[in-house]
Amino acid sequence: MSKSAPLYLGFDLSTQQLKGVAVTQDLRVAYNTVFDFDADATGFDIKKGVLTNEAEREVFAPIVMWLQAIDTVLQRLQDSGIDFSRVKCISGAGQQHGSVYWSHQGVGLIQRLDKGKTLEEQLDKAFSYPFSPNWQDASTQAQCDAFDQALGNEKELALLTGSKAHHRFTGPQILRFREKHPHEYAETARISLVSSFLASIFLGKIAPMDISDVCGMNLWDIRQGRYDERLLALAAGSLNTADLQVKLGDIPKDGGGSFGEISSYFVQRYGFSPSCTIAPFTGDNPSTILALPLRPLDAMISLGTSTTFLMSTPYYKPDPAVHFMNHPTTEGLYMFMLCYKNGE
Repeated sequence: MSKSAPLYLGFDLSTQQLKGVAVTQDLRVAYNTVFDFDADATGFDIKKGVLTNEAEREVFAPIVMWLQAIDTVLQRLQDSGIDFSRVKCISGAGQQHGSVYWSHQGVGLIQRLDKGKTLEEQLDKAFSYPFSPNWQDASTQAQCDAFDQALGNEKELALLTGSKAHHRFTGPQILRFREKHPHEYAETARISLVSSFLASIFLGKIAPMDISDVCGMNLWDIRQGRYDERLLALAAGSLNTADLQVKLGDIPKDGGGSFGEISSYFVQRYGFSPSCTIAPFTGDNPSTILALPLRPLDAMISLGTSTTFLMSTPYYKPDPAVHFMNHPTTEGLYMFMLCYKNGE
C-alpha cells in the first residue's frame, strides 16, 4: 500500500465502546483502534458503557466520556503511525435513539476550538444536560402512552412514523426530558442524535440528523418527509412548535451527500487535510444495512447487545410489531427491522 494512498476514516460510537477504523480505497483495513468505556474511561462509574438509575428505570451515558473517547482514539491512531492528511472523508455510526442536548454556549464553543486543548477540556460545559439517554432506557412509559394516543392509537402512530411508541425513541425521551428538567430544556439550543453529535464534533458545527436515523424518534412523517406537527406539539408541550423545530434542525433528504469540510481544529491539531469531507453519520442499524449492501428484499441478522433482523425493501408496510425507517442512502427504499434486547 502506497504511503500516500487515500484513506477513509469511520467511527462507531456504540453502547460499550468507540471504534475508529481507517480503510483504503479497496476497503482493506489500514489502521484501527478501540476505546472501551468500562476499561479505558477515567472519572466515571461505568458498567457496560452506561450509568443506571434503577428507581426510575433510567439508563444513560455521560457525554464527556464520549469526548474523552474521541480524544483517545485519535491519539492512538496517530501513535500507530497514521498520516491523517491522507484521509479524504470521515463518516460514522452511533447507537440509535439517544439524544444530546447542546447549550447555547456549546453551539458557539464547538466553532472556536483551541488546537492546544482536548475536546474534553473544552466542551465539558457545552451541554445543557450532561447525559444522553441510552437505548436500554425504560423510563418513558407514560410518555409512550401519550404518543400512542396522540394520533388515535399505536397503529396510526406506526403508519405515520414507522413505529409505535417505544421507551428508547427520541420523541418520548424529549417529552420526558422537558417534563423532568424544564430549566435544562429551556436552555437547550440544539438537540442531536448520537450519530449527528459525532458528526458535529468533526464538522465544527451542529450537523443535521440523518434521513434514516431521524425515523427512530416517533416524530418524523416518513411518507411526507417532514416532522408531524401534532407529535411535535406533544413533545414541546405547546401548539407553537417553532422552538422545538429549531432545536431539531432541518433534515437533508440526500443521505449520500456531504455535510462539508472538516473543522479547522482537527487540521491544526492532528494534521488532517482542510479538504477532508464529512459525510452523513447514521444510526448503528442503518449503518449495518450499508456495511453489507443488501439488495431489495435481502435480509440479515445482527447479534450484539440487541438481537436485530434487518431487511432492505421498496415496500412501506408499517405495523406496531415492527420498525420501518428510510434507507440511509437510497431514496425509495426502506429499512425493515425487528429488534429485541438480548438476555445478557
